[in-house]
Amino acid sequence: MRRSDALAGLALVPLAALSACAPTSSSSVTANGSSLFPTAFGSQIYPSDDLAKTMPLLAACGSKLVRINVNNGDFKYFDALFAAATKYGMRVIAISEYADQPVDLNAYVADAVAFQKRYAALNPIWELWNEPNLEHYWGAKPDLDAYAKLAIATASALRGAGAREILSGGTSGIDLNWIYGLRIRGVFDAVTGCAVHFYKKPNLNEYLQAGSLLPRGVPIYTTEACLSDWDGPAPFFRDLWNIHRYLGLPAMVWCEFRDGTAGTMPPYTNPQGLVTVGYDPKATYVVAQQVVTGT
Repeated sequence: MRRSDALAGLALVPLAALSACAPTSSSSVTANGSSLFPTAFGSQIYPSDDLAKTMPLLAACGSKLVRINVNNGDFKYFDALFAAATKYGMRVIAISEYADQPVDLNAYVADAVAFQKRYAALNPIWELWNEPNLEHYWGAKPDLDAYAKLAIATASALRGAGAREILSGGTSGIDLNWIYGLRIRGVFDAVTGCAVHFYKKPNLNEYLQAGSLLPRGVPIYTTEACLSDWDGPAPFFRDLWNIHRYLGLPAMVWCEFRDGTAGTMPPYTNPQGLVTVGYDPKATYVVAQQVVTGT
């Protein structure tokens, strides 16, 4: 029996009941984490970031991941990016493309497979769509059935093309109802991890609640996390990192390496980078370097 079949008749566990089983503090815990399950740190980068400056700075910060939006129209850039990531011992998280609704599923899957085949030897991690639980990014009213169909078809084809690590599309916030909806639709039978995005005060209980909805062996990856400068990103980074290490989560990715590159729509105009526009390290970079590398 598939894991999703076994859950088909279950109701979503009340959040109050889940919270009762979790630690009562909503603040971070301080822990070194497990050496067997270390958390990989990384950052979102963009084509406007100078790779010759970006990659050494990320490496010095202990980064093992870079996250990018992919397409099949700029292979010159992606060839250079994968080469730089390999040089510095980093893996690439490839966010599959957006597409007009309704999505032409055959074309969508074919594009993802073509990208995977080009870089299969470099073992990219796939994230299937960015924030499909938001109308702004899904391109229509969020639709669990439509997204599940896309995720299962794309994940299955990517596996056939050699992909080994495939994540559900990172949700805006830890969206428990969305995550549960993906589980009962069989998405976590097809992918290997559940991606979430986190943009508020770190909360251990929310991660515990999300984890309780996932099948055994399907971990949570935070593929975007940020706070703006005036909200205290350096303490936020430390607290969220401690939660990841405490729970042994596989990845925590900062949303923006360099100020002002994440887009023009609020809140992305906030200065959320690890470095300034001129690549000068900010307080968050220093904290990240301290907690990730232990220096």
